[in-house]
Amino acid sequence: MQLKRTLFAGGLASMLLLAACNGESTEEAGTEEETAEETSEDALTYSGVNGDYTFTNFTPVEIPATDAEGNETTVQAVAVEFEYTNTSERTSTPSEAFSLDMAIRQVSDTGDAPTENYTMDLDDEGEFADGKAAASEMVEPGDNATAVVAYGPLDPELPTHLQARENPVEETESLDHEIELELESEEATEE
Repeated sequence: MQLKRTLFAGGLASMLLLAACNGESTEEAGTEEETAEETSEDALTYSGVNGDYTFTNFTPVEIPATDAEGNETTVQAVAVEFEYTNTSERTSTPSEAFSLDMAIRQVSDTGDAPTENYTMDLDDEGEFADGKAAASEMVEPGDNATAVVAYGPLDPELPTHLQARENPVEETESLDHEIELELESEEATEE
């Protein structure tokens, strides 16, 4: 009987000690979570199948185009600047990974309208030249790059969203972020 009491007291003391230690690590984990939340307030982040993304800027841009009659014109698009970390097991470009994990869509009452990749149409000498070049460079697993992709054409009357693509093979987190853009109306671009 004495042995049972000793074992019971020892077990109870061990449980109390473990509970006390667990409480401390919970507080530390809470601090780490708060830090991650603070970081995410400054920049939009997403972890996809092909990599981790930290989006730093969404900029409206004009992309040179040709209309149906063959006249030179421009289309409105969005340049998306982001930090890409390749978390996959294969080498890929930031542009390829973005197009597999993410989509820029315009949302209306009738559904989502996809956009086209205009990254290669960005000016080679302009503001996004370095990011454009980085978007097509291979990134080894575990490495990162800062890149820019551009998608359009955009209708100024519709909200533009950054959305995660659903992956039927692997479970991924969802993302549907409305991008705040100040696009010119069609009347202003015609004048």
